[in-house]
Amino acid sequence: MNTTSGFFRLAAASACLFVLQAHAQFDPAKVRLQPPPVEARFPPPAVIYDTPAFDAPQVGFTSYEQMMARLQALQTRPNVRLETVGTSEQGRALPLVLLAHGARFDAAKPTLMLVAQQHGNEPAPGEAVLVLLERWSAPERAQLLRQVNVVALPRANPDGAALFKRANAHDVDLNRDHLLLRTPEARALATTAARFRPQVVLDMHEFTAGDRWVTRYGAWSKHDVLLQAATTGNLDSGVYQAGMDDFLPAIRQAVAAAGLSESWYHTTTADPKAPVAMGGVQPDTWRNIGGLRNAVSILHETRGVGIGKQNLARRVHAHVVAAEALVQRVAARGPSLVDLARRADRDVSARACQGDIVVAAQQTPERRELSLVDAQTGVDRAELVDWRSSLTLKVAQTRPRPCGYWLAPTELRAVQTLRALGVQVKPLASQHTVAVERYVFENIEASQRQDGRGAIQDAGGIVKAKVSLQATRQRLPAGGWYVSLAQPLSGLVTAALEPDSQSSYVAARLIAVPQPGESDRLVRVMQRL
Repeated sequence: MNTTSGFFRLAAASACLFVLQAHAQFDPAKVRLQPPPVEARFPPPAVIYDTPAFDAPQVGFTSYEQMMARLQALQTRPNVRLETVGTSEQGRALPLVLLAHGARFDAAKPTLMLVAQQHGNEPAPGEAVLVLLERWSAPERAQLLRQVNVVALPRANPDGAALFKRANAHDVDLNRDHLLLRTPEARALATTAARFRPQVVLDMHEFTAGDRWVTRYGAWSKHDVLLQAATTGNLDSGVYQAGMDDFLPAIRQAVAAAGLSESWYHTTTADPKAPVAMGGVQPDTWRNIGGLRNAVSILHETRGVGIGKQNLARRVHAHVVAAEALVQRVAARGPSLVDLARRADRDVSARACQGDIVVAAQQTPERRELSLVDAQTGVDRAELVDWRSSLTLKVAQTRPRPCGYWLAPTELRAVQTLRALGVQVKPLASQHTVAVERYVFENIEASQRQDGRGAIQDAGGIVKAKVSLQATRQRLPAGGWYVSLAQPLSGLVTAALEPDSQSSYVAARLIAVPQPGESDRLVRVMQRL
């Protein structure tokens, strides 16, 4: 036997064993195979992709180590900067890649932020971001990076990806943690968004292909791509309309031109009585928090959860096509897009002390025809379903917008969380006697947060509060904290501090409900300080 040949065979065998071990959490035996008539509806694209997930010997998807090696290799290119923006629960570095001319961020140019794989069992977005980073940093795309900045987090939940599960290592759904910031992964995303202030955010996911659809309807999901913009209360109307009228149509046009199908994002459960719902309207998901940061915030999902590597090239292709369309539209809008976001910042800041805020909103019930793919024949099948639309909010509660909020000196956890979001919180160096509205807690009960599919299984649930307001003049002592609404992120402030919002810091117990006889911990300030 040739010694050199034997060495390389041994090395290759060891490498294959490493790959198998690295992907031990992905179990191909648990994959639900699509029936041949359904599989035939989703042929592979003409484009060949070469991330490690497409290597024939590799059982699973691109490992964390393989991803990091690809990213580190890109650092030799002149327009690439690789950073670490945090550490996961299990100690994995959270990489951020900046693509910009000369690898220098320029705030005068529009910024596109890509966030992939918040859910660890949704691999196609992470594979697509590797493709996009290599493409956009190539010498022939240098002109693109003279027009835009790209900020990319290719694997926002590396622990979940390693375990091939939706949540992070502590079983928290990262995509419901963008206001509370309980996880290090969500805190890393928040600080990144506050630092770069992107004008456009693309949140990249995958949705369930079979499972609940097969159980309920004997059919598989039909569309390659599901889309939705930010849909929550208190959004800036100009930024919202830019997403709906400009950026979403650009993606739809590109998807159709690539021979792919698309629809509004929707989901359900296996319960036959459950509605089919669009993405939620609560201020907790990355999509909705992005909108409250005055960015055009778009959810893009591909048909992949539960089917393993089936249709992987097509799924990656759909993400690549959408992101290419989006970055071209960002480049075309150029400085006008920067101006749009700055105008939104000014308008949102100017609304302090004026008008009303939405405290609670729900989806609007409708009846809608849903198109699926029959599991036996592979042909289209229509089902009339109870649909919950997020395009029109059913506002459940409003109240006058205060000038700001006062927090007691004890509420340091809430202050730190707000600051991690990028919110300006000022300490009060002297006392102020001002008009305020106190919260009178009329009823408190244990509950669960809700999204489009039902209850979110948070550990410990939430405090569901019913409050009324008591107008008075009150002395605010020195040493407390003031959070003005005359700032661009005021939409995040009201979501966090109105106690009867299900995503609020009172609901999540970051701010305790005062016991009888205790001083206020939180009041609404009704005049400018």
